[in-house]
Amino acid sequence: MSSTSMHHDFQVISTAEHVPLARRETTKVLARWGVSERIVTTVRLIVSELVTNVVQHAAVLSPTATVTLTFEDGAELVLSVADAHPFKPKPLPAAHDLGGRGLLLVNALVREVHGQVEVVPDAASGGKRIVVRLPMVPVPA
Repeated sequence: MSSTSMHHDFQVISTAEHVPLARRETTKVLARWGVSERIVTTVRLIVSELVTNVVQHAAVLSPTATVTLTFEDGAELVLSVADAHPFKPKPLPAAHDLGGRGLLLVNALVREVHGQVEVVPDAASGGKRIVVRLPMVPVPA
């Protein structure tokens, strides 16, 4: 992997048909950057879950979602998904009939690699941005 910072933004329409597009674009960009297949698989799943959450919970106020990928000096991969809905989601303590697994799964994947997740206001849209930071160097257990 390169030790320079790389950045890529793209938008997807907030419909279920566009979730696979977000996965494919994420895979393409990370592969071009030389990110390992293991990390690509994890990030692809995280992006899929976060964009699906936009489709299911924010599309009424957010016709699009913005996905941002940043690879910072080979040490950290930062991904975010932003939408225009102001509600800040929280993972449910357990899944229920209507869903609730998305953020639980994202948090579990991020914890597995000693990363961080935060929900921050997105000034550009008036909504929020879910930011995931994944270290690219091994972290002691």
